[in-house]
Amino acid sequence: MSRFYVQPQSIRDDKIHVEKEERHHIVDVMRLGEGDAVVAFDGRGNEYVGVITCIDAKEVIIDIKEVKTPDSKRNFRITLAQAIPKKDKMDTVVQKATELGVDEIIPLSTERTIVKADNERIKSKIERWRRIAIEASKQCGRTELPLVRPMLKFNDLIEMVDNYNFTIMPCLSEDSISLYSALADIKESDKSLVMIGPEGGFTEAEKAAAASHGVILVSLGDLVLKSDTAAIATLSVLNYEYKCM
Repeated sequence: MSRFYVQPQSIRDDKIHVEKEERHHIVDVMRLGEGDAVVAFDGRGNEYVGVITCIDAKEVIIDIKEVKTPDSKRNFRITLAQAIPKKDKMDTVVQKATELGVDEIIPLSTERTIVKADNERIKSKIERWRRIAIEASKQCGRTELPLVRPMLKFNDLIEMVDNYNFTIMPCLSEDSISLYSALADIKESDKSLVMIGPEGGFTEAEKAAAASHGVILVSLGDLVLKSDTAAIATLSVLNYEYKCM
């Protein structure tokens, strides 16, 4: 059965009114018609099973037959703060982080972040990453969309770490401990933050600032991983430890 995303405000009186991009996707890409059964999700944890009853030039109308609210059965929440890598690697990070169940994604600007952009360009990129998160959620069966936040500077993020129960920073440092050791103190009810650096890694000053705010510096092993690889590797371990058991 075809599955797609709808904005919560499009759901009115037991009907879904699908417009613009999603209407195009349903009609022109998926080639669905009146009478076809579909599943929609609103990004807030709800799924809607319904039937297309009307297609016109402006919208597709779906009659809702059943509402489902899957139980996520987890309290563990993950925020990924990812230093923006070069080229289109952030697209991949957002896609894979969504598939791995991340709850929030924060694009991060650090001292060694190569990508520099003005406010308008960053806004455009963030909108693109939000669309990628929607598409990845469709594919992997998520009912809740990850929140892609506006870009933050490193120093601003550091001031926010007290909002999390558990914060780790994979990096190359003599003071780092193994990720395995760090996870010994984490709890299933924790709200965690994962900080991933750019190409070139975090600076010594950034590591010191993080450690002074209670961030745990962790090692991902003897091999040096690229920024996007480090994000996916770390999230995969957290996903295994606290979502697949």
